[in-house]
Amino acid sequence: MFIKKIVLFAIASILISSAYAEKLEFSKYGFSINSLDSSPTSGMVQPIQMFLPPLNGFAPNVNVQIQAYNGTIKQYRKLSEEQFKQYDFTILSIKETDNLLSLEYIGSMQGLSLHWYAKAFKKGSHVYLVTATGTQADWEVNKEELMSNVNSFQLK
Repeated sequence: MFIKKIVLFAIASILISSAYAEKLEFSKYGFSINSLDSSPTSGMVQPIQMFLPPLNGFAPNVNVQIQAYNGTIKQYRKLSEEQFKQYDFTILSIKETDNLLSLEYIGSMQGLSLHWYAKAFKKGSHVYLVTATGTQADWEVNKEELMSNVNSFQLK
């Protein structure tokens, strides 16, 4: 009877964990992994960061940050532009719609000349910031893949 309960518990655990865990598939790398999924917090959380193979000493990447933010997307834009001025970043393009801000900018950070492409999505009391980063010198090499990845982001 005890073994029967253990077997039933194990089967239930497998069914429950696979029913609630989203699986991230990386077919080119040859693996998959369950996502670590939780609710946004009152601070900032970075639930995922993905890297391409390093190129000239820098691994181009895409990351998603969820930031607690009660203001409007227009206010978020103003805050972002002020921060870019502080860091001496140059905005190449900026587009704002109802709850979306799209940005492309360049600048130096930690001795590297970098290029960013980002989208900020406002939902409730959070901003979902999806950012691609590469070096300015190598931006054209991975630009399409990085931008396409950022553009694939969807809120549910």
